Amino acid sequence: MRSMLSGAVGALALLGATGPAWADPLTLDTLLNLETFGRIAVDPSGRVGVVEERRARNDLPRYDLQAEGTLWQATLHRIDLASPDGVRPLLPAAPDAGYRMGPFSPDGTRLVVYRLQGLSLRLGVVDLATGAAIWTDVSPDSGAWGRAVEWLSEDTLLVLGMPDGGLPPRLAQMNALQRGMPGLWARAAAGEATYVTSGWEVDPPAPPLRRLWKIDARTGGAEALTDGPFLDFEASPDGRHAALILDGPILPPPDPGTATELRRARTLRLVNLESGATVDPEETVDISTSLLSWAPSTEALLVAVLGDPPTLLSVAPDGAVRDVTPDGVSVDTAVDVYGSPTVQAGWADGAPVGLGRRDGARGWFLQSADGPLRLQGVSGEARLVAQGRVSLLFADGGRLLRVGPDRIAREVGASAAAVRRDGPFGQRNRFDPMKSADAVAVREGRLCRIPADAPEAETCVTAATGSAVAWSSGVAMQRGIEGRGLDTLTLRSAEQSHIVMRLNPELDGIDRPQPREVLGQSGARGWLYLPRNSGSNPPPVVVIPYPGKTFPSSPNAMVPESVNLVQNGALLVAAGYAVLYPDLPTTPEPAAGLADRILAVVDAAASEGLVDPDRIGLWGHSFGAWAVMMSAAQSSRFDAVVAHNGSYQLSSVIGESPLAERMAGANDYINASNARWLETGQAGMLRAYWSDPERYRRNSPFEAAERITAPVLLVQGELDLAPNQSGIMYAALRRLGRPARLTLLFGEDHGIHGPGNARLYYEQVLGWFDRHLRPADDADARSSAVARLR
Repeated sequence: MRSMLSGAVGALALLGATGPAWADPLTLDTLLNLETFGRIAVDPSGRVGVVEERRARNDLPRYDLQAEGTLWQATLHRIDLASPDGVRPLLPAAPDAGYRMGPFSPDGTRLVVYRLQGLSLRLGVVDLATGAAIWTDVSPDSGAWGRAVEWLSEDTLLVLGMPDGGLPPRLAQMNALQRGMPGLWARAAAGEATYVTSGWEVDPPAPPLRRLWKIDARTGGAEALTDGPFLDFEASPDGRHAALILDGPILPPPDPGTATELRRARTLRLVNLESGATVDPEETVDISTSLLSWAPSTEALLVAVLGDPPTLLSVAPDGAVRDVTPDGVSVDTAVDVYGSPTVQAGWADGAPVGLGRRDGARGWFLQSADGPLRLQGVSGEARLVAQGRVSLLFADGGRLLRVGPDRIAREVGASAAAVRRDGPFGQRNRFDPMKSADAVAVREGRLCRIPADAPEAETCVTAATGSAVAWSSGVAMQRGIEGRGLDTLTLRSAEQSHIVMRLNPELDGIDRPQPREVLGQSGARGWLYLPRNSGSNPPPVVVIPYPGKTFPSSPNAMVPESVNLVQNGALLVAAGYAVLYPDLPTTPEPAAGLADRILAVVDAAASEGLVDPDRIGLWGHSFGAWAVMMSAAQSSRFDAVVAHNGSYQLSSVIGESPLAERMAGANDYINASNARWLETGQAGMLRAYWSDPERYRRNSPFEAAERITAPVLLVQGELDLAPNQSGIMYAALRRLGRPARLTLLFGEDHGIHGPGNARLYYEQVLGWFDRHLRPADDADARSSAVARLR
């Protein structure tokens, strides 16, 4: 572990910490110096494991790539599973370079790796036997939607990458802004026309181009196949064709008053990987990003068109299209977290099967010779997780179901998960089996891999769900063991468990606040964390609410290894505060009774003498920031509020444009995205503003600013999605004479990434709560951290 930094956050480590001598309080310095495990995987032969060790936040070579950049800054380790003491670096480390792992080749002899060095991202292939790496000139995409890389054979792979060798969009966006703005300012300073125009009769910016490459893994030679604004691809099972989704223009909403989804006109391209010929079927317009399913025979591809009505289409490799929607079935198009309609479907013995509704019943249907057939025993909430040639496997309510040729579901165990060695994958993996022909069940502490077509050939290994499993050798690699969090890597077999890597040994001496479940009246519930010593009186409590979130178990954000810099409640506990996470299930009216629901949990804790009900703080981030401001408007019982990157005037959110989108002229896209968030997304307005302006007013803290009496600290990332909202809220509070402060963090987007900004942020957060929740006569309340605003 790297040595801990000191000085800059010395204010966060108070002398005379309470608690046992062996337990030190958690500090921000500790968090900034923690390393974390990223992806782990085992090769198909079961001989080698590979793990990403991500660098500490204090140890990144640069901070202008935001959250995405931290994912690429790792060291790769190779683990010989037959000799687990033989852990060694897979690639030589360099102080200015970070690495990530991609998929293994089918026989496990090679591994795709990525190297980020400066502003250069390159794809390489490592020979696992020799350790030799071949680096290409290809910059791979991040694979956010589905695949970025897929092996065609032991020696050939397909890669979705950037045609100019630059960074992929998700990685480049914030850096491009910071590099581009000085040039624009310089042009303006020279008197030149410097502008961006969006709107009527103005062509929107084109979606980023990507290129499909075919790479020879033996030489690193790359052949360009086709260019386009591609999001995702899927190679056919025989390796002769590839299907790609092309991004397209924003689709207009259905009408001005109806709640809208963010829709883009996405289309399909088919590529013959032998001849290079391409075809763009005319019928595949506005297709779902959640479905690219080749039949196991490669005779056709299944996609979904999001028209009126949505339809399932079978597309032959030559581009011929057939509508294969089961008769009388309405295709289900649930909206995903990105606001995109999703469709779930697959193949069963050459026949398409999909999720939909018929006669009001939601379920899985296929078109048989006798008409539409509903799969018996499979619920409408089931997800297709594997498909063989004749059989399917579904995860359904915690069960793993197999549907054989008779189309009747039979339970084969409790559904579980194991790391796939052909990943990582993006969003499509949540809806599409992506060629998986087997799934995983759990039985009595063992994971069992069950082939869809041959369940009798299952293989079981002693392992926990989420492990990387060597099925052939009976060994599993997993993160975390009992009593330790996410920073321990363990090898398990039926005979023994063996720790092969352990990060952050300094956490052994850190005090870990213990969760305590709090139950109140009318179903009020939450998790409470108490400081070691709060003096003679119950401690003040800081509530961290997030509407729509409930906690079946204690919040992971309180685990130090999660390196949560946005809202680390453990730092507040170390500072002598009680911290409370309340359950806040979604309600039809988002703001209705919000403060009362929060206070019901606080009062339940106070009734046991655990917290002081007269000293209550609120701390919110994103939609949680909206919640704390709305709650402060509903009750005068809150004594201090900290809100980070929230939205407070809902009617104006639709017009918010981050600097990056403004510079790119992408206002139309971000405004459509904002409308989706407001109307059909998290904000829950359910209709356009002009259809019900009073609903927007009732649920906007800005509109209720005159009722907010608690002191408010607003913190805003300069590059955030809604950069003006904190300024609007601050202006209202100051106009009303309320005690309020606004801090603008430069170079930060929706989170907290830079160590300097993290130090300033926690200094201000703790200082705000100290000032307003700790009266001067509370001298006995000793905290392990103190902050003072300078």
